[in-house]
Amino acid sequence: MSLQNGTRIQLGTRLASAGEGTVHDVVGRPEWVAKIFHLDLKGLVAKREKVTAMTLAKPAGAVSRDGSIVLTWPQHLVLQGGVVLGYVMHKVDTNTTVEIHSVSNPTDRRGPLPNQPQWPKRADWAFLLNTAANLCIAVEAAHRVGAVIGDFQERNILVSDTSRVTLVDCDSMQFTATSGRRYLCDVGRPEFTAPELRNVDLKRTPRSRSSDLFALAVHLHLLLMNGNHPFSRGVWTGPGEQPGASVLAAGGHWAGGPRSLLRTHRLAPPPSILPDPIQTLFAQAFTYGAANPALRPSARDWRQALRAITIVTCRLNPIHRYPSHNQVCPWCVLEQAGATRRSALRKQSTFTPRPAPAAATAQPRLLPPQQAPLPPTLALVLPSPSVVDQRVAVPPASQPGWWQRLRAWWAQNF
Repeated sequence: MSLQNGTRIQLGTRLASAGEGTVHDVVGRPEWVAKIFHLDLKGLVAKREKVTAMTLAKPAGAVSRDGSIVLTWPQHLVLQGGVVLGYVMHKVDTNTTVEIHSVSNPTDRRGPLPNQPQWPKRADWAFLLNTAANLCIAVEAAHRVGAVIGDFQERNILVSDTSRVTLVDCDSMQFTATSGRRYLCDVGRPEFTAPELRNVDLKRTPRSRSSDLFALAVHLHLLLMNGNHPFSRGVWTGPGEQPGASVLAAGGHWAGGPRSLLRTHRLAPPPSILPDPIQTLFAQAFTYGAANPALRPSARDWRQALRAITIVTCRLNPIHRYPSHNQVCPWCVLEQAGATRRSALRKQSTFTPRPAPAAATAQPRLLPPQQAPLPPTLALVLPSPSVVDQRVAVPPASQPGWWQRLRAWWAQNF
């Protein structure tokens, strides 16, 4: 096999196989992998034409100046006898990266599978904030070359142990060639699909960048709001049964949003834990953007607002980090609410509870936040839109858990 410039290559170990093709190492080129299409792939001719056009329009910022991969964009065609078999792209280190749900979902973060990287256990809210900003950089890079991500779902977003973000499966993105031909993205997950595309035939309908900006806002909500999807978890206050997520999105009803009939679930953080500028951007994305997609914030708008957030550390539990405008730690409040609910459920399963004495209902007071500045290693310093943030310090796993710290504090004060 060879590249289009005549350079000979040899495929190495097969790394993965999926619906469209197989991915191989490239012998002698550890920084590359090659995706070879299945010969019986439906639409193979169009796919060959698409990746050919993509190799001629590489986006600036697909690789940051420090070498981290932002987009796995097709770099070179792989040919045999003049026929396009596939393409070469930059290799991502899967030993240090996980799919984004492994950090945004608290359950996945606390209990990664044994065969997966274990570092997500140590990721705190400051790490998630950094990840959110770096996700915006990846979206900016794709949009800069005129692509629309389209299938902007969690399995196509990888996060490294330093909060770098990589968008994969780039050959599925909607892309317009220099000739003017538009190659559509005809797949997508409903929970990340913009409401205006709800009943649309994606095989025939081009997407706009604003549809990506809807999905971006959903991912940012998952990262910043303890894994809660804005349209899937909440308390419905409207008539009848709670509508499905796509119907809620079309009506601008999201958990805790302005004029929304979907209220915040009692075990989920309310939008008020976020600074006002971030709340405003979510309202633009979900409330006003439901009727007018052009009002959704750009990736750059989000990145600038995320970089402006000041973080403080909880005095009761140093593992907790949160925006500085909160008077008490929102994560302690949620953990206390969850513990109270679990205790009540256990009691209900064994006996009929009696009203507790007034003195027994007292809750431990929450200490104000420790006004410590964000450590330099967590600062979002992004010298140019093409550079992913450098390093994020992950807190050590050996620190005592919040329950042990709460018991120790209670023993000292009561």
